[in-house]
Amino acid sequence: MTTASPIRPGESAEPFDPVGPYPSLLRIGHRYEISLGQRLALGGFKGPQDLAVGPDGWLYVVNRFTEAGSDVPRSRFVRVRADDNGYEDDIVASLSGQPDLVGKETLPSPVMCTIDSAGTLFLTDEHANLVAMFDSVSGDAVGHWGSAGTGPGQLNAPSGIVLDAEENVWVVSTLNHRVDQFTRDGEHIKGFGEYGDGPGQLSHPWGVAVDPITQTLLVADWRNDRVQRFSPDGELLQIIGRPGNGPGEMNRPSGVAVDGQGDIYVADRSNNRVLLFNPRGMFIESFRGDATLNERGIQKLMANLDMVRIRENVVNLDDEKRFRNPTSVKIGSDGLVFMVDSGRYRIQVYRKLCRELGADEIDPPTMHTDPTLT
Repeated sequence: MTTASPIRPGESAEPFDPVGPYPSLLRIGHRYEISLGQRLALGGFKGPQDLAVGPDGWLYVVNRFTEAGSDVPRSRFVRVRADDNGYEDDIVASLSGQPDLVGKETLPSPVMCTIDSAGTLFLTDEHANLVAMFDSVSGDAVGHWGSAGTGPGQLNAPSGIVLDAEENVWVVSTLNHRVDQFTRDGEHIKGFGEYGDGPGQLSHPWGVAVDPITQTLLVADWRNDRVQRFSPDGELLQIIGRPGNGPGEMNRPSGVAVDGQGDIYVADRSNNRVLLFNPRGMFIESFRGDATLNERGIQKLMANLDMVRIRENVVNLDDEKRFRNPTSVKIGSDGLVFMVDSGRYRIQVYRKLCRELGADEIDPPTMHTDPTLT
């Protein structure tokens, strides 16, 4: 499964070429766009974990909790658009598609989700040990698959889920320390992974992403505080990051995403930030949060003048902007990047700004070496 020689963070092993397939970029930065959602039992978020960007332009946000004493289902998809419109007709996350009795939920612990080109949502549940499917338009439950266990193709606390170019389904089995590939109907194809902290080994992996350029897999190796890149056959190709809280270091990474230019975004959960690396594994920048009150939040405040007066006495609003335990990152269209700010019940949206350079606009990569981080 792994290469014979050790691979250090940021290095790559043949046959993966971390330069050749990817465009050269003039990086301009990321612009903060908007904050989506607020803490509400109805029409809002409570414990958002992940989201899927639908082919219809809707965002489907997985929520795991509800307010105490509320009859609103704790496990549900909230539908919202990138301009903060929507919040209508939540999709109940249960095997029947109907609300379950409180305390007897059939999907009590949803984790992550994805969506196919036909609009079918796929959802993992770490306690039910299965993958559930929902029609994103009607909200109907349309099937589920998976069995609990430790054998090939069995699930043990499934978390990250992603579709490849053929719309086969890759699922991270966190407590099996494995990544498995299935057909969309749940037939097991293959898998890889073994427990450990060595190159190519995994310890409680969480998020997973497919590089759209190379179709390689990037896995958020949660307890090893790194991201590892594998071929679809499980060959280790690259290690990104190392434990810590410095530039490019990680503390319990939970989500990973790769955009159309090969850039890698990592939800560095316990460091309360999101990290960006280029395809070579070189650290580019970190996001710590820039959220401001959106219009929905302003309206909620203006409906309660006591809250307005309390806010007048806040001497430091800086913390309000920042991430708290971000769990996931997803890539949208037109350069949008959605960062799930789970601990603050919202999604922070950024827009990537860059220009792809032609061969005559930049020296060849062989003339340069990556700078050493200090």
